[in-house]
Amino acid sequence: MKTHTFRHPLNLNLNLNLNLILCLSLSLSLNLNLNLISAQKDPEAVKILSEFSKKATTAPSVSIDFTFVTNDSRDGTINTIDGSVVISGDKYKLSMADNSVWADGKNVWSYLPDVNEVTITATDPDDESFMSRPSMLFTLYQEGYKVRLLEQTAKEWVIDLYPEDLTLNLVRIRLKIAKTSYNLRSAEYVTKDGITVTLNAGRYDLTFRPAADYFTFNASLYKGVDVIDMR
Repeated sequence: MKTHTFRHPLNLNLNLNLNLILCLSLSLSLNLNLNLISAQKDPEAVKILSEFSKKATTAPSVSIDFTFVTNDSRDGTINTIDGSVVISGDKYKLSMADNSVWADGKNVWSYLPDVNEVTITATDPDDESFMSRPSMLFTLYQEGYKVRLLEQTAKEWVIDLYPEDLTLNLVRIRLKIAKTSYNLRSAEYVTKDGITVTLNAGRYDLTFRPAADYFTFNASLYKGVDVIDMR
């Protein structure tokens, strides 16, 4: 195992697919930084989201198999990525074909299998983005958004969230939540510049109990891995 220690602020090995996956969640985290007067919220929508949040935040973990679709209407391109994520509080493990990420609340390991390389960064205690506080994904509706129950079918609720800060690039977030189970079915993020990002959840499980070391990278399992330490 080769180890290099750097203190450069830029991660030159940041993976493009990881950026796409985290784009949605990083954008959602903006609500935590808003100090705006709370706008009127649809009581029925808030009730549904409160139950959705309660089930996710009290479970031992949230496991999601997903398809992540980015549709850019400006040039007509559509990119699709499949993967899975396990979230437990502010810890997570993200798995994709060309990138895996472990985060234990203090450190983040980003592994690129094609070059057998892992980059380690420290989480910023003042950072309230997904990479530092993934649990906010289930509570984003509480501040900075107008919330409306758009429609419901026999199987799901459709809820729209509109940012109170109109200067944001975000137009709306649309959540589809399954009735009875309160599982997330999809989250759609629409921007003013013509980009729609959709997270379609396949398997959504609240029963998995991860081991104590599940969210840390074990270099001994990756023979010859090149470690780039940027902490």
